[in-house]
Amino acid sequence: MGTDYQAYQARKYFAGLDGLRAIAIIAVVWHHSAHPDFLPMFARGFAGVDLFFVLSGFLIVTLLLREKDRSGRISLRNFWARRFLRLMPAYYLLLFGMLGAYLVFKPGDPDTARLAEGFPVYALYLSNWFHPGANNLGITWSLATEEQFYLVWPLVETFLAPIAAGIFWISALIINQLINFGVLDPAIDTVFGEGVAGSREILDATFTPILLGVGLAHLLHREKGYRLAKRLAGFKHAPLVFMAALFVLFNIPAADISGLFRLVMHCLMTAWIASIVLAPSSTLSLFLDWRPVVFVGAVSYGMYLYHMWCVHAARIALGKLGLSNLVFEFPLALALTIGVSAASFYFYEKPFLDLRKRFRKPHRSQKENARP
Repeated sequence: MGTDYQAYQARKYFAGLDGLRAIAIIAVVWHHSAHPDFLPMFARGFAGVDLFFVLSGFLIVTLLLREKDRSGRISLRNFWARRFLRLMPAYYLLLFGMLGAYLVFKPGDPDTARLAEGFPVYALYLSNWFHPGANNLGITWSLATEEQFYLVWPLVETFLAPIAAGIFWISALIINQLINFGVLDPAIDTVFGEGVAGSREILDATFTPILLGVGLAHLLHREKGYRLAKRLAGFKHAPLVFMAALFVLFNIPAADISGLFRLVMHCLMTAWIASIVLAPSSTLSLFLDWRPVVFVGAVSYGMYLYHMWCVHAARIALGKLGLSNLVFEFPLALALTIGVSAASFYFYEKPFLDLRKRFRKPHRSQKENARP
């Protein structure tokens, strides 16, 4: 088992996780597109965001822990520089492009006013706490959450002793579950104002999956934790087992998925990710490592940024052609989103991504998949 653990510590790229990103972003595009009603799980594509959160928590903290082991410290400057170069160029291109287009083509329009007034909130990554309501920017709440995690958690890993960091993690998880189970509803209404759209839902969806990803990173980083996880989630067909469990859970009818439903969902997502990391040669890996699926996962950040506009464009095009939105909107929107995101990745984002090499030590220049 020690050999397995050492091999895990030496791995820079976790096969299958880009495939999970592809599943997550396709679910999100499905959720925001017109589509036929099938099983209940297909109405819950928003859970793709939760899966992204677990992945981010696991991958980012795994990188931080390994850096600390190798060099005895975490370079916050280098970490934040890499995150800036990975995330912000495309994000600010979208924001400033939207603002310029609205000011030129829709001056005096209420939509332009909402975007202009809310622009500081979007630009400062605060839209998970405030809701300016600009068109097609509602999705930025999750991006804001990610950025706040990237800002705060490296400080925890850098400056807190392990026991203090563990207490912080447990306390944050407990508080989030008090929110999830409705115990803190009166306090949320006091802070946000009763009836503020989305505040409780965002709090429910946000912190638990990231914290569980953080916990998974710490569990696998220690050899005893790795051995325990290997017994529970490292058997050959574990990825299929946990995927099937999620499928069953998602098809339980429930108008409100807060409380136990959401907690079990997040735990199963964490177990699914652990199983894919620990059993990379499972039967599911044939799909997750299929080149087109990996490619979609690789450009999933851009897809998340641009997909609402691609859905909008697909809807307009289908309306002019007189074709059914229920049948054609999702595949057309998905194809447009992949195309736009690939162009953004190769022709705009890549030069910024290449600059990240300046903020890596030589032994960290190998391929890694710690993308959001």
